[in-house]
Amino acid sequence: MPKMYGWVREVVPESPADRAGLQSGDLVRTINGKLVRDLVDFRFYAADEDLLIGFDRQEAQREVHVKKGIDENLGVLFGEEPTPFIRQCANKCVFCFLKGLPERYSPQPGMHQGMRASLYIKDDDYRYSFLFGNFVTLTNLKELDWQRLDEQKLTPLYVSVHVTDPDLRRKLVIGPRAGEIIEHIQRLGSMGINCHTQLVLMPGINDGPWLERSIRDLLALRPIVESISAVPVGLTKYNNMIENEGLPPLRAYTVDEANAVIDLVEGFQRELAAEDPDGLPFVYLSDEWYYITNREFPPAQHYGFYSQIENGVGMTRFLIDQWAKTKRRLPASMPEKQRVALVTGTMAVPILEGLAADLRKIENLDVQVLPVINQFFGDNVTVAGLLCGQDVLAALQDRASAADLILLSRVMLDNEGVRFLDDMTVEEFKERLAPARVEFVRNAQETIEAVRSIAGIGRGNDRRLVRVQSRL
Repeated sequence: MPKMYGWVREVVPESPADRAGLQSGDLVRTINGKLVRDLVDFRFYAADEDLLIGFDRQEAQREVHVKKGIDENLGVLFGEEPTPFIRQCANKCVFCFLKGLPERYSPQPGMHQGMRASLYIKDDDYRYSFLFGNFVTLTNLKELDWQRLDEQKLTPLYVSVHVTDPDLRRKLVIGPRAGEIIEHIQRLGSMGINCHTQLVLMPGINDGPWLERSIRDLLALRPIVESISAVPVGLTKYNNMIENEGLPPLRAYTVDEANAVIDLVEGFQRELAAEDPDGLPFVYLSDEWYYITNREFPPAQHYGFYSQIENGVGMTRFLIDQWAKTKRRLPASMPEKQRVALVTGTMAVPILEGLAADLRKIENLDVQVLPVINQFFGDNVTVAGLLCGQDVLAALQDRASAADLILLSRVMLDNEGVRFLDDMTVEEFKERLAPARVEFVRNAQETIEAVRSIAGIGRGNDRRLVRVQSRL
């Protein structure tokens, strides 16, 4: 019998699970006789109104009957979400993120020891795609996986396409059945499963005519395909830049090349938006393209429901508009002189300067935007989400004494909010910057709440760390 990961961390008071007598420490094994292998199984089987839950308590096997409303949450929180045995990626993509990481056990001299271990997990798991929006290639699905997808209707999935030409995709992805992406998406559609797709673009490799073909091929798969995003390849100083399978060496986009990509995609966007009843373009450009070219970000209505915001599509517009709506809550003045440092990657400086301009209108408040150059991955990496603790600390240590409040993006940390990419802990980071107050925020609202707190307004001691929504 496979190892189970359904350990109950907490039972919500007055929930159906609580009324039925489930307790913290119980191990959920079955629901209505179906084995609970992971969180997908749990959510799928627990959706019924009448549940017979088999569980272990102190090594004794038990069962309990639970009745609940069809839309009512069972009320079980897991200490370790039951999604074990991450499906490893069998591909050898020429632009793989892991190729941009240093050796796990060979840290550079003077650097913080190692990197966060989870970064070295090369996942390509359709369950994580359904649960958390991770992008997968669909190359490693076995027939049992397809059967489970059909049974549980895990929709939508997020699919890394990159290019639809079969021969070129085989060269880029270098994995089993890599050339069958169109057939795989069609099979998802036959099961009633839709998907959002992404094209990671590399100059001279899969842009230009290849990009145009990919967009047209994916458009032909509507409504199975719900959206397409185009994202520029991200490269660090550790990437292997040699030629792969006869392809040009990997490199970053120039401004002219990025403009050409935008022009091509915008042609499709105008045509598609004119046809769509809600005026949505269906094909989206990630925020990096607008930063590279210094073009204006599209308005909020361009992004609809922000279906690919976690992929960097529309994050900047969302932040700009959120700030515009919430900045009226800023105080007019500080009771005494206060100094705030806004820490970010170099890419987002223009946007953060706009926020800082509003903050500087507050009497007795001095605000500085501090861009951090990424020494660990190389200065070609400009997003805040790839800043390591050691680089941020080095940039701040000489200035920490000059700031009463240091604000950083929550995206620099792991899902639990306790570690940077280089394994430096938040506790260690804050100790090194004491007595300055350090806050990690995810959005405009939390930034404003932090500023209000040093003005003596609101909950100044609320330092909750929340889930990542922004890479800025």
